[in-house]
Amino acid sequence: WGLWNTVKAVTGGLRVLLAEDNPINALLARTLLTREGCAVDHAADGEAALEALATARYDLVLMDVRMPVLGGMAASRAARQRGVTTPIVALTANAFAEDIRRCLATGMNDFVAKPVRPADLEACLGRIPSGALANAAE
Repeated sequence: WGLWNTVKAVTGGLRVLLAEDNPINALLARTLLTREGCAVDHAADGEAALEALATARYDLVLMDVRMPVLGGMAASRAARQRGVTTPIVALTANAFAEDIRRCLATGMNDFVAKPVRPADLEACLGRIPSGALANAAE
């Protein structure tokens, strides 16, 4: 729990964009994040996520890989092309090495397998360079 307390100290108060089309997965992720003090905005597809990123500042993006309209990898690639430097974490049911490699190649920083479990989210947040989240929290 020591790492989780550190993660909570850093993530508390962060503004998170959750891009997820499945209502159950969105509810689970939102619950885990708000429990730790994060403010969470929701986008139901990649296009809506890009619109949100263009109009608001976020400290972290959790991006479903497979969504209607515009998938997470295409949305992440577009966000990076537009100069977005916010850490983007892939949410994917396919956590095979090739899937992870493709996510990272599009500009995502990390991944969490679905369904999202608290320990997996904790580990992921712990892998994001401390400066990225700490600077975002300021």
